[in-house]
Amino acid sequence: MGIFKDFEKKLESLFEGVFLRAFKSGVHPVELGKKLVRELEGHKTIGVSSRVYAPNRYDVGLSQRDYSRFESYQAVMATELENLLVSYVRNKGYAVLDRPRVKLVEDDRLSEGEFSIRCRMEGEVPADGEPKKARREAGRDRAGGPTGLELMDSGDVAPFFALEGEVTQIGRTTDNDIVLPDPNASRAHARVIRRGGAYFISDMDSTNGTWVNEQRVSESELDDNDVIRLGGTRLIFRRSQD
Repeated sequence: MGIFKDFEKKLESLFEGVFLRAFKSGVHPVELGKKLVRELEGHKTIGVSSRVYAPNRYDVGLSQRDYSRFESYQAVMATELENLLVSYVRNKGYAVLDRPRVKLVEDDRLSEGEFSIRCRMEGEVPADGEPKKARREAGRDRAGGPTGLELMDSGDVAPFFALEGEVTQIGRTTDNDIVLPDPNASRAHARVIRRGGAYFISDMDSTNGTWVNEQRVSESELDDNDVIRLGGTRLIFRRSQD
């Protein structure tokens, strides 16, 4: 399928071929992508009016050696695998309760070259009307909550940072509004700026750059469900539905 060729080309462009050469042995990223799609197809659900809903949570188990190969690229890989699933869902005309999430985990029961995938539907497929969104922060209803950034890859309950001021600064040191304990994030990495009803993320000359949906940006307007990567940390932009 064309989406897998596009997926591989995107990885090659991001890493100039170095990343994919590292996977001549062991698990290859394209293998993971194809298996994720097969798992999606095997666990889709038929909702109201025969609408097809795809799973939105995927845990990928890797052997110790394969996990160590992926470790430096986890944030990038997870985002690109998620983008692959988004493209597939869109092409097939399926529905999804929210942006698919992919989490890479180490599984010492697996040998090199082996991997496992568990997928599930987080949230409630509606009997009618709009779907109930997947769980976010405990006790928080997104539809009634503020616009903000949700920390990804953090477990079952995702910390949420409301964007309440005109400018919200993000970085590694404690004088930032949002502090990221990430050695790959700069001391002052990026700012989220509110201009009227729009939100923009602006890089602050960081060492490793600011990335939106794995596109490096100096400044970019944010849309709902955009994935921001700062160093090895991923945040998803959640726009209030009020």
